[in-house]
Amino acid sequence: MSLAARAAAPRAPAGAPGRRRASSSRFASTSTSSRASNRRVRASAEEVTPDGVFESAPEGMPAAPVEPPTPARPAVTAPLACPVSLRALDARGFATQSGLKYEKTDGVWNLVIGAAANARADGPTSLTDIARSFLPKELKGLLPESTYLGTSTFETPQVAFAYERGWRDSFKRAGFPGPDEELKLAESVLLPHARNKVLLDASCGSGLFTRRFAKSGEYGLVVALDFSQAMLQQARAFAKEEGLLDDEETAPTFVRADIARIPFPEETVGGVHAGAAIHCWPDPRSAVAEIARVLEPGGAFCGTTFLSPRLPFFDARAQQTFDAAAREAQALVSGPGGPRGFRQWNVKDLEDLCLECGLVDFRADVRDPGFVFFSARKPVAWTEDE
Repeated sequence: MSLAARAAAPRAPAGAPGRRRASSSRFASTSTSSRASNRRVRASAEEVTPDGVFESAPEGMPAAPVEPPTPARPAVTAPLACPVSLRALDARGFATQSGLKYEKTDGVWNLVIGAAANARADGPTSLTDIARSFLPKELKGLLPESTYLGTSTFETPQVAFAYERGWRDSFKRAGFPGPDEELKLAESVLLPHARNKVLLDASCGSGLFTRRFAKSGEYGLVVALDFSQAMLQQARAFAKEEGLLDDEETAPTFVRADIARIPFPEETVGGVHAGAAIHCWPDPRSAVAEIARVLEPGGAFCGTTFLSPRLPFFDARAQQTFDAAAREAQALVSGPGGPRGFRQWNVKDLEDLCLECGLVDFRADVRDPGFVFFSARKPVAWTEDE
Protein backbone atom coordinates (compact mmCIF):
# COMPACT_ATOMS: atom_id res chain seq x y z
CA MET A 1 0.00 0.00 0.00
CA SER A 2 1.28 3.43 -0.92
CA LEU A 3 1.87 6.13 1.65
CA ALA A 4 -1.03 8.14 0.22
CA ALA A 5 -3.37 5.17 0.47
CA ARG A 6 -2.33 4.50 4.10
CA ALA A 7 -2.93 8.13 4.92
CA ALA A 8 -6.41 8.00 3.38
CA ALA A 9 -7.39 4.81 5.22
CA PRO A 10 -9.93 5.31 8.08
CA ARG A 11 -8.46 5.26 11.64
CA ALA A 12 -9.62 2.55 14.08
CA PRO A 13 -11.83 3.81 16.87
CA ALA A 14 -10.64 3.84 20.46
CA GLY A 15 -10.83 0.36 22.00
CA ALA A 16 -10.57 -1.36 18.65
CA PRO A 17 -8.15 -4.25 18.08
CA GLY A 18 -5.54 -1.88 16.88
CA ARG A 19 -4.81 -0.99 20.57
CA ARG A 20 -3.32 -4.48 21.04
CA ARG A 21 0.02 -3.18 19.84
CA ALA A 22 0.37 -0.97 22.92
CA SER A 23 -0.71 -3.84 25.20
CA SER A 24 1.73 -6.15 23.47
CA SER A 25 4.48 -3.57 24.06
CA ARG A 26 3.71 -3.52 27.79
CA PHE A 27 3.89 -7.34 27.90
CA ALA A 28 7.24 -7.26 26.11
CA SER A 29 8.52 -4.83 28.75
CA THR A 30 7.35 -7.14 31.53
CA SER A 31 8.93 -10.12 29.81
CA THR A 32 12.21 -8.25 29.49
CA SER A 33 12.09 -7.45 33.23
CA SER A 34 11.50 -11.13 34.04
CA ARG A 35 14.43 -12.19 31.89
CA ALA A 36 16.65 -9.68 33.70
CA SER A 37 15.44 -11.01 37.03
CA ASN A 38 16.18 -14.56 35.91
CA ARG A 39 19.65 -13.49 34.90
CA ARG A 40 20.19 -12.04 38.38
CA VAL A 41 19.04 -15.29 39.98
CA ARG A 42 21.35 -17.29 37.73
CA ALA A 43 24.22 -14.95 38.57
CA SER A 44 23.50 -15.40 42.25
CA ALA A 45 23.37 -19.15 41.82
CA GLU A 46 26.83 -19.05 40.31
CA GLU A 47 28.07 -17.49 43.57
CA VAL A 48 27.05 -20.53 45.58
CA THR A 49 30.03 -22.64 46.65
CA PRO A 50 29.99 -26.47 46.21
CA ASP A 51 29.00 -26.93 49.86
CA GLY A 52 25.94 -24.73 49.35
CA VAL A 53 27.21 -21.58 51.03
CA PHE A 54 26.85 -18.23 49.28
CA GLU A 55 30.16 -16.46 48.78
CA SER A 56 28.15 -13.23 48.52
CA ALA A 57 24.52 -12.86 49.47
CA PRO A 58 22.00 -12.83 46.53
CA GLU A 59 20.16 -9.59 45.90
CA GLY A 60 17.39 -9.17 48.42
CA MET A 61 18.83 -11.68 50.91
CA PRO A 62 20.62 -10.66 54.15
CA ALA A 63 24.36 -11.31 54.23
CA ALA A 64 25.53 -14.25 56.34
CA PRO A 65 27.15 -13.23 59.63
CA VAL A 66 30.94 -13.12 59.48
CA GLU A 67 32.93 -14.14 62.56
CA PRO A 68 35.49 -11.53 63.57
CA PRO A 69 39.12 -12.67 63.18
CA THR A 70 40.82 -13.94 66.32
CA PRO A 71 43.07 -11.15 67.57
CA ALA A 72 46.75 -11.99 67.60
CA ARG A 73 48.26 -12.47 71.06
CA PRO A 74 50.49 -9.50 71.89
CA ALA A 75 54.18 -10.30 72.04
CA VAL A 76 55.60 -10.49 75.56
CA THR A 77 59.27 -9.94 76.29
CA ALA A 78 61.21 -11.17 79.30
CA PRO A 79 61.35 -8.43 81.96
CA LEU A 80 65.05 -8.98 82.69
CA ALA A 81 66.81 -6.80 85.26
CA CYS A 82 70.27 -6.20 86.63
CA PRO A 83 70.78 -8.48 89.68
CA VAL A 84 72.54 -5.63 91.50
CA SER A 85 70.12 -2.73 90.96
CA LEU A 86 67.04 -4.83 90.06
CA ARG A 87 66.31 -2.21 87.38
CA ALA A 88 65.39 -3.27 83.86
CA LEU A 89 68.10 -4.14 81.35
CA ASP A 90 67.96 -2.81 77.82
CA ALA A 91 67.85 -5.12 74.81
CA ARG A 92 71.66 -5.39 74.82
CA GLY A 93 71.77 -6.52 78.46
CA PHE A 94 73.08 -3.16 79.69
CA ALA A 95 71.99 -1.67 83.03
CA THR A 96 72.07 2.12 82.77
CA GLN A 97 71.80 2.61 86.56
CA SER A 98 74.73 0.36 87.53
CA GLY A 99 76.75 0.48 84.29
CA LEU A 100 76.96 -3.33 84.25
CA LYS A 101 76.65 -5.35 81.06
CA TYR A 102 75.27 -8.89 81.04
CA GLU A 103 75.46 -11.44 78.24
CA LYS A 104 73.53 -14.32 76.76
CA THR A 105 75.79 -17.32 76.14
CA ASP A 106 74.63 -20.53 74.44
CA GLY A 107 71.05 -19.29 74.71
CA VAL A 108 71.18 -18.61 78.47
CA TRP A 109 71.24 -15.20 80.19
CA ASN A 110 73.76 -15.22 83.05
CA LEU A 111 72.24 -12.87 85.62
CA VAL A 112 73.92 -13.77 88.90
CA ILE A 113 75.82 -11.13 90.84
CA GLY A 114 79.40 -11.14 89.61
CA ALA A 115 78.54 -12.29 86.07
CA ALA A 116 78.66 -8.85 84.44
CA ALA A 117 80.91 -9.02 81.37
CA ASN A 118 82.50 -5.63 82.12
CA ALA A 119 83.13 -6.17 85.84
CA ARG A 120 84.63 -9.63 86.25
CA ALA A 121 87.72 -10.45 88.29
CA ASP A 122 90.93 -10.53 86.23
CA GLY A 123 91.68 -14.15 87.08
CA PRO A 124 90.83 -17.08 89.40
CA THR A 125 90.46 -16.07 93.03
CA SER A 126 90.67 -19.52 94.67
CA LEU A 127 92.14 -22.97 94.09
CA THR A 128 88.70 -24.18 93.00
CA ASP A 129 88.49 -21.36 90.45
CA ILE A 130 91.93 -22.29 89.11
CA ALA A 131 90.95 -25.95 88.75
CA ARG A 132 87.61 -25.01 87.15
CA SER A 133 89.38 -22.81 84.58
CA PHE A 134 91.06 -25.91 83.09
CA LEU A 135 87.78 -27.77 82.59
CA PRO A 136 85.69 -27.53 79.40
CA LYS A 137 82.45 -25.64 79.95
CA GLU A 138 80.43 -28.88 79.84
CA LEU A 139 82.33 -30.19 82.90
CA LYS A 140 82.75 -27.06 84.99
CA GLY A 141 79.81 -28.25 87.12
CA LEU A 142 82.09 -31.00 88.47
CA LEU A 143 83.46 -28.22 90.69
CA PRO A 144 80.27 -26.44 91.81
CA GLU A 145 80.24 -22.74 92.65
CA SER A 146 77.79 -23.14 95.53
CA THR A 147 78.83 -24.57 98.89
CA TYR A 148 75.22 -25.39 99.77
CA LEU A 149 74.48 -29.07 99.19
CA GLY A 150 70.96 -28.47 97.96
CA THR A 151 72.33 -26.24 95.19
CA SER A 152 75.70 -27.74 94.37
CA THR A 153 74.25 -31.22 93.77
CA PHE A 154 72.37 -29.95 90.73
CA GLU A 155 75.32 -28.07 89.26
CA THR A 156 76.97 -31.33 88.24
CA PRO A 157 76.43 -32.48 84.63
CA GLN A 158 75.80 -36.05 85.81
CA VAL A 159 72.72 -35.02 87.81
CA ALA A 160 71.50 -32.76 85.00
CA PHE A 161 71.73 -35.72 82.62
CA ALA A 162 70.07 -38.18 85.03
CA TYR A 163 67.27 -35.95 86.32
CA GLU A 164 64.65 -36.93 83.71
CA ARG A 165 66.27 -40.28 83.04
CA GLY A 166 65.23 -41.94 86.29
CA TRP A 167 65.99 -39.49 89.11
CA ARG A 168 62.63 -37.67 88.96
CA ASP A 169 60.68 -40.93 88.73
CA SER A 170 61.96 -41.91 92.17
CA PHE A 171 59.88 -39.07 93.67
CA LYS A 172 56.78 -41.23 93.25
CA ARG A 173 57.87 -43.21 96.29
CA ALA A 174 57.26 -40.07 98.36
CA GLY A 175 53.78 -39.61 96.93
CA PHE A 176 54.52 -37.33 93.97
CA PRO A 177 51.72 -38.12 91.48
CA GLY A 178 53.84 -37.56 88.35
CA PRO A 179 54.39 -34.62 85.98
CA ASP A 180 51.00 -34.73 84.23
CA GLU A 181 48.98 -34.65 87.44
CA GLU A 182 51.33 -32.07 88.98
CA LEU A 183 50.85 -29.90 85.90
CA LYS A 184 47.06 -30.01 86.36
CA LEU A 185 47.45 -28.94 89.98
CA ALA A 186 49.73 -26.06 88.98
CA GLU A 187 47.59 -24.78 86.12
CA SER A 188 44.46 -24.82 88.27
CA VAL A 189 46.15 -22.07 90.28
CA LEU A 190 48.27 -20.32 87.63
CA LEU A 191 45.90 -19.95 84.67
CA PRO A 192 43.32 -17.67 86.33
CA HIS A 193 46.08 -15.16 87.07
CA ALA A 194 48.91 -15.73 84.56
CA ARG A 195 47.17 -16.45 81.24
CA ASN A 196 48.89 -14.44 78.45
CA LYS A 197 51.38 -13.06 80.98
CA VAL A 198 54.92 -13.92 82.04
CA LEU A 199 55.19 -17.25 83.85
CA LEU A 200 58.37 -17.92 85.83
CA ASP A 201 59.36 -21.57 86.25
CA ALA A 202 61.67 -21.15 89.25
CA SER A 203 64.38 -23.77 89.83
CA CYS A 204 63.29 -25.24 86.52
CA GLY A 205 65.94 -27.99 86.49
CA SER A 206 65.96 -29.79 83.15
CA GLY A 207 62.78 -28.01 82.03
CA LEU A 208 60.34 -30.81 82.83
CA PHE A 209 57.53 -28.29 83.44
CA THR A 210 58.98 -25.44 81.36
CA ARG A 211 58.29 -27.46 78.21
CA ARG A 212 54.77 -28.34 79.28
CA PHE A 213 53.94 -24.72 80.08
CA ALA A 214 55.37 -23.57 76.73
CA LYS A 215 53.44 -26.21 74.76
CA SER A 216 50.14 -25.20 76.35
CA GLY A 217 50.23 -21.82 74.58
CA GLU A 218 48.41 -20.29 77.55
CA TYR A 219 51.16 -17.93 78.68
CA GLY A 220 52.58 -14.83 77.06
CA LEU A 221 56.12 -15.96 77.88
CA VAL A 222 57.64 -18.80 79.88
CA VAL A 223 60.92 -18.06 81.68
CA ALA A 224 63.04 -20.97 82.90
CA LEU A 225 65.22 -19.90 85.83
CA ASP A 226 67.86 -21.97 87.62
CA PHE A 227 71.24 -21.47 89.29
CA SER A 228 72.72 -24.53 87.59
CA GLN A 229 74.24 -23.90 84.16
CA ALA A 230 74.27 -27.66 83.54
CA MET A 231 70.54 -27.92 84.21
CA LEU A 232 69.76 -24.96 81.93
CA GLN A 233 71.80 -26.43 79.09
CA GLN A 234 69.96 -29.73 79.49
CA ALA A 235 66.64 -27.85 79.56
CA ARG A 236 67.54 -26.09 76.30
CA ALA A 237 68.59 -29.37 74.69
CA PHE A 238 65.25 -31.00 75.53
CA ALA A 239 63.34 -27.92 74.34
CA LYS A 240 65.23 -27.95 71.05
CA GLU A 241 64.49 -31.65 70.51
CA GLU A 242 60.77 -30.90 70.92
CA GLY A 243 60.84 -27.94 68.51
CA LEU A 244 60.17 -25.32 71.16
CA LEU A 245 63.08 -23.11 70.08
CA ASP A 246 62.02 -22.82 66.42
CA ASP A 247 59.95 -19.65 66.95
CA GLU A 248 61.76 -16.95 68.91
CA GLU A 249 58.50 -15.23 69.87
CA THR A 250 57.11 -18.31 71.65
CA ALA A 251 60.33 -19.99 72.78
CA PRO A 252 61.06 -20.08 76.52
CA THR A 253 63.68 -17.68 77.87
CA PHE A 254 66.46 -19.32 79.90
CA VAL A 255 68.02 -17.41 82.79
CA ARG A 256 70.77 -18.37 85.23
CA ALA A 257 70.06 -16.58 88.49
CA ASP A 258 69.89 -16.86 92.27
CA ILE A 259 66.36 -17.57 93.46
CA ALA A 260 66.97 -15.16 96.35
CA ARG A 261 67.86 -12.41 93.86
CA ILE A 262 65.42 -12.79 90.97
CA PRO A 263 66.60 -10.49 88.15
CA PHE A 264 63.19 -9.01 87.31
CA PRO A 265 61.74 -5.60 88.13
CA GLU A 266 58.95 -5.65 90.69
CA GLU A 267 55.41 -6.67 89.73
CA THR A 268 56.26 -7.96 86.23
CA VAL A 269 55.32 -11.66 86.56
CA GLY A 270 51.84 -13.15 86.41
CA GLY A 271 52.70 -16.47 88.07
CA VAL A 272 55.57 -18.41 89.63
CA HIS A 273 55.90 -22.19 89.69
CA ALA A 274 58.50 -24.02 91.80
CA GLY A 275 58.16 -27.76 91.25
CA ALA A 276 60.09 -29.96 93.71
CA ALA A 277 62.31 -26.99 94.52
CA ILE A 278 61.80 -25.22 97.83
CA HIS A 279 63.46 -28.03 99.82
CA CYS A 280 66.72 -27.22 97.92
CA TRP A 281 66.77 -23.45 98.49
CA PRO A 282 69.50 -22.14 100.83
CA ASP A 283 67.32 -19.28 102.11
CA PRO A 284 63.61 -20.00 101.52
CA ARG A 285 62.45 -16.83 103.28
CA SER A 286 64.51 -14.56 101.00
CA ALA A 287 63.43 -16.59 97.96
CA VAL A 288 59.69 -16.35 98.67
CA ALA A 289 60.08 -12.64 99.49
CA GLU A 290 61.64 -12.19 96.04
CA ILE A 291 58.77 -14.12 94.46
CA ALA A 292 56.31 -11.82 96.21
CA ARG A 293 58.23 -8.79 94.94
CA VAL A 294 58.16 -9.79 91.25
CA LEU A 295 54.54 -11.01 91.24
CA GLU A 296 51.89 -8.69 89.86
CA PRO A 297 49.04 -7.85 92.27
CA GLY A 298 46.78 -10.89 92.19
CA GLY A 299 49.58 -13.09 90.80
CA ALA A 300 49.88 -16.71 91.94
CA PHE A 301 52.73 -18.75 93.43
CA CYS A 302 52.61 -22.53 93.65
CA GLY A 303 55.00 -25.39 94.23
CA THR A 304 55.55 -28.95 95.38
CA THR A 305 57.90 -30.38 97.97
CA PHE A 306 58.61 -33.23 100.36
CA LEU A 307 56.84 -33.38 103.72
CA SER A 308 58.66 -34.34 106.89
CA PRO A 309 57.52 -37.64 108.48
CA ARG A 310 54.23 -36.95 110.21
CA LEU A 311 53.92 -38.15 113.75
CA PRO A 312 50.67 -39.75 114.95
CA PHE A 313 48.53 -37.70 117.32
CA PHE A 314 50.51 -34.51 116.52
CA ASP A 315 48.54 -31.48 115.38
CA ALA A 316 50.04 -28.93 112.97
CA ARG A 317 51.63 -26.82 115.72
CA ALA A 318 53.18 -29.82 117.51
CA GLN A 319 54.55 -31.14 114.21
CA GLN A 320 56.09 -27.74 113.52
CA THR A 321 57.77 -27.64 116.91
CA PHE A 322 59.13 -31.17 116.55
CA ASP A 323 60.56 -30.43 113.08
CA ALA A 324 62.29 -27.28 114.34
CA ALA A 325 63.90 -29.23 117.18
CA ALA A 326 65.07 -31.92 114.74
CA ARG A 327 66.73 -29.31 112.50
CA GLU A 328 68.50 -27.73 115.47
CA ALA A 329 69.82 -31.13 116.57
CA GLN A 330 71.10 -31.81 113.04
CA ALA A 331 72.91 -28.47 113.03
CA LEU A 332 74.61 -29.32 116.34
CA VAL A 333 75.81 -32.65 114.99
CA SER A 334 77.14 -31.32 111.68
CA GLY A 335 78.61 -28.15 113.18
CA PRO A 336 78.41 -24.61 111.80
CA GLY A 337 80.37 -25.53 108.66
CA GLY A 338 78.67 -28.86 108.09
CA PRO A 339 76.68 -29.79 104.98
CA ARG A 340 73.23 -28.30 104.74
CA GLY A 341 70.43 -28.86 102.30
CA PHE A 342 67.30 -30.77 101.32
CA ARG A 343 65.00 -29.54 104.05
CA GLN A 344 61.74 -31.39 104.56
CA TRP A 345 58.70 -29.22 105.23
CA ASN A 346 55.44 -29.36 107.11
CA VAL A 347 52.27 -27.56 106.03
CA LYS A 348 52.31 -25.07 108.90
CA ASP A 349 55.86 -23.94 108.08
CA LEU A 350 54.89 -23.42 104.44
CA GLU A 351 51.81 -21.42 105.42
CA ASP A 352 53.78 -19.23 107.85
CA LEU A 353 56.48 -18.64 105.23
CA CYS A 354 53.96 -17.39 102.66
CA LEU A 355 52.24 -15.20 105.25
CA GLU A 356 55.57 -13.67 106.38
CA CYS A 357 56.28 -12.70 102.76
CA GLY A 358 52.93 -11.00 102.23
CA LEU A 359 51.11 -13.76 100.34
CA VAL A 360 47.51 -14.72 101.10
CA ASP A 361 44.96 -17.47 100.39
CA PHE A 362 47.37 -20.27 101.26
CA ARG A 363 46.16 -23.74 100.27
CA ALA A 364 47.74 -27.18 100.54
CA ASP A 365 46.97 -30.54 98.92
CA VAL A 366 48.68 -33.29 100.95
CA ARG A 367 49.15 -36.81 99.61
CA ASP A 368 50.72 -39.67 101.50
CA PRO A 369 53.35 -40.49 102.36
CA GLY A 370 55.21 -37.22 101.87
CA PHE A 371 53.97 -35.00 99.02
CA VAL A 372 52.37 -31.56 99.24
CA PHE A 373 51.20 -29.14 96.57
CA PHE A 374 50.85 -25.64 97.99
CA SER A 375 49.78 -22.27 96.60
CA ALA A 376 49.25 -18.66 97.61
CA ARG A 377 48.74 -15.36 95.83
CA LYS A 378 49.80 -11.75 96.07
CA PRO A 379 46.90 -9.55 97.21
CA VAL A 380 45.60 -6.99 94.76
CA ALA A 381 45.76 -4.33 97.47
CA TRP A 382 46.39 -4.37 101.19
CA THR A 383 44.14 -2.77 103.79
CA GLU A 384 44.86 -2.32 107.49
CA ASP A 385 42.16 -4.87 108.35
CA GLU A 386 44.11 -7.57 106.52
